[in-house]
Amino acid sequence: MSENQQPNPETTNERNDDKDAIDALKELSPKLFARMTRRLPLRTFLAELERLDRAVFYRHFKGYRPQKIDAAHLERVLKKEIFEIGNGLLAQLVIYNWDEAEYKLYQELQKAVKAINEDVEAIEKITDEEGNAILDPLDALFDKRDVAIATIINGVRVSPEYRKARFADVN
Repeated sequence: MSENQQPNPETTNERNDDKDAIDALKELSPKLFARMTRRLPLRTFLAELERLDRAVFYRHFKGYRPQKIDAAHLERVLKKEIFEIGNGLLAQLVIYNWDEAEYKLYQELQKAVKAINEDVEAIEKITDEEGNAILDPLDALFDKRDVAIATIINGVRVSPEYRKARFADVN
C-alpha cells in the first residue's frame, strides 16, 4: 500500500468481525462447542452457507441430504474450516444461526446488557456484580450451558476470570 492509499474501513471491519467471531468460538470448551454445533438449525444453516460460501458448502455438504448430516460430521467440518483454515465468515454464520435458534435466550441477554448501556458496543467492562445481575435470571430460565455459550460467543464483556469461575461446572 502506498502512502496515499488508506485502508478500506469496510474491509478492515470485516476482518475484525471475522477475527472476533473466530476468537469467540475458540473460547468455547470442546463440550460447549459440540453442544452449540448440535443445536444449529441445519436446513437454514446449510441454505445460508450455500449462498454465502459456496466453496465450503460444495467441499463438505454437496450431495448430502440434511437429515443424513450427523452432528459429528458438522462439528468436524466447523472445527477444520474455522480453527484450522480461519474461515471468519463461517464463524460469523455459526454464531448468527445459533443466536437465531436460541432467540429467546439471545433476546433476554441483549435486554439485560442494554440495561447497563443502550449502546452495547460502548460497554468496555461489565463488573462482577453487573454480570451476576445479567446472568442469574438467565440461569433460572435457560440451561446454564446455553447461557455460557451465549455469553461467550456474543462477547459479553465480563472478565475472563469471572467467566471461568461462573461457568466452571459446564466446561
